[in-house]
Amino acid sequence: MTPTMKLATLCWVIAGVFLLLGCVNPRAVYWGARAWQYRKPEANEPSEAFYAFQRIGAFASAIVLAIGGWVLYEQEKSDTYDAGDMKEAVSKVVNLLDQDKVPQSKILSPDYYTSVNAAVQQVTGGPLSDLQIDLKGKTEDGGEKFTLSSRSTGNPYCLYVTTGVRPESAPEEVQYISLVPTARKGAC
Repeated sequence: MTPTMKLATLCWVIAGVFLLLGCVNPRAVYWGARAWQYRKPEANEPSEAFYAFQRIGAFASAIVLAIGGWVLYEQEKSDTYDAGDMKEAVSKVVNLLDQDKVPQSKILSPDYYTSVNAAVQQVTGGPLSDLQIDLKGKTEDGGEKFTLSSRSTGNPYCLYVTTGVRPESAPEEVQYISLVPTARKGAC
């Protein structure tokens, strides 16, 4: 369960408590829980207006917390990547990487992670999205593999990124070389 869903659940539980408090007779609560504190409890008993205000406050709090929990739930649902959203997001990441160029020479190898992370943030709108990147290592041709997946639903995709130029055959001076991304469903 994600932190947002935990918070939404907590809102609903507290809303239920306030709803129960609103349904309980406040006069009975006073006489059962607080009247013993006073020498003359009848003289210190709250007014009918106070009891009514207390009930209205409990119901209003329950409504506000229930709505807050619903808003958090809807936000979490919209930010979560299901299978179709993952396919679309990975496709957009591949398209962005396909247009990207990275510096490469014999002494300077491309930084694939930075390019992939920038593309993912551009697609998702920021670093706090549901989409996560796991580096799975280098390949024999100088590329790197990444697993892109949803933190909440999974749906992994294996993203393989290379430049198409082997490190041995890279030029001496720094050149900007196009990335060659490919993706397939499933973890790397």
